[in-house]
Amino acid sequence: MLFNSSNSKTKYLSAVGRYLERRQFYPFGVAAEVSSKLGLIVVIPCFDEPDIGPVLESLAACDAPDCEVEVLIVINAPAGAALDILACNATAAGRASEYAAERMPQWMSVHTIECNELPVARAGVGLARKIGMDEALGRIAMATDCAGVIACLDADCSVMPNYLLRLREWFIAHPECPGVSIYFEHAGLFAVDDPISRAMIDYELHLRYYVAGQRLAGFPYAFHTVGSTLACSTKAYVTQGGMNLRQGGEDFYFAQKLIAMGGYRALNATTVYPGVRPSARVPFGTGPAIRRALESGAELETFAPQIFRDLGLFCAALTESTPATLPGLVSGLPTALRQFLDSQGFEQRLSEIRANVASDASYRRRVQRWFNAFRFLKYAQYASRSAYPKVPISAAALEMMGADKPQSASELLRWYRCQDRDG
Repeated sequence: MLFNSSNSKTKYLSAVGRYLERRQFYPFGVAAEVSSKLGLIVVIPCFDEPDIGPVLESLAACDAPDCEVEVLIVINAPAGAALDILACNATAAGRASEYAAERMPQWMSVHTIECNELPVARAGVGLARKIGMDEALGRIAMATDCAGVIACLDADCSVMPNYLLRLREWFIAHPECPGVSIYFEHAGLFAVDDPISRAMIDYELHLRYYVAGQRLAGFPYAFHTVGSTLACSTKAYVTQGGMNLRQGGEDFYFAQKLIAMGGYRALNATTVYPGVRPSARVPFGTGPAIRRALESGAELETFAPQIFRDLGLFCAALTESTPATLPGLVSGLPTALRQFLDSQGFEQRLSEIRANVASDASYRRRVQRWFNAFRFLKYAQYASRSAYPKVPISAAALEMMGADKPQSASELLRWYRCQDRDG
């Protein structure tokens, strides 16, 4: 249970009310009554999707958790969208209505929220997720006896049958956990040897290599931030101000806010299977990465392993430091990292933090929040332009793996998947 007293429930509902009053963008779009047994809502943005049936079939085939589940499909498009996009959205809405009426289990309901006139400057996956997650927050807040979980999925995904069950069990067992990153695998990559599969193998290997490097460095933000694998408690959603409006990377920025709360975890007891396709609908991520790989025909390049060694040195220095000793420890870091920290005003930030904390532990936590996942990504990009040029993903992954003989990208990906699955 998320709440152990009527007083904490009252405070939570007040926080939800304040959040919705200040940050809700659109009126709620679902008129259906909320069940008191509602405990989990899956939010799925849907823009120009050719077929939403498979993701709904996958959810309908899930094992039943000990609560009722809703699926909110946010069918969206910017104002002035092309007629073929609006026609595709209308087909998706009809398909969702068909499933809602005839093909879902009794304990699961499907609702559509149609937003086909979003402001062009803000339209995108961030706003679509926010519309759905805000509505999910409001609906779960009306339930009287359930812990609340909001899960993000995409319209081209499928899930393991235990997906809903494991999500529910996790947050019941860990009520203070703000969120999780669910284990994922792009399905079918090893079944066919074609350009799209090879590009996707490289890209998934890059994602896993990038997180593995952070994990080896002892970096507290070492989690995957794939939008379709995120889930959070309603309490954490409110505390962190809800989903952002970014048209790409919304998942990355939202996840790192949850991670900074402490207690964020990887949930490896189930699996999400994201879709595999080239796309230009967001500025970066899986779809654009595949499209660029297909256009270039070259092996994907990634950050050099030395960048993660530098991160490890920074994390070790911070762990050993006090406010008095950290500047000296930083002076011994590699040149590229010191130059980057200087460019970010690190010394001034240290002085500000030192003046506003009461203990060494608080000091280290504040510095950690400053050198977060976004700051490390900026360093990786900075170092790649100068000290440590990018390298082919197979070579980088092999070096980090510590293998003594060459391996194919497929073999490497299998190994990295095992490492992620084992935590």
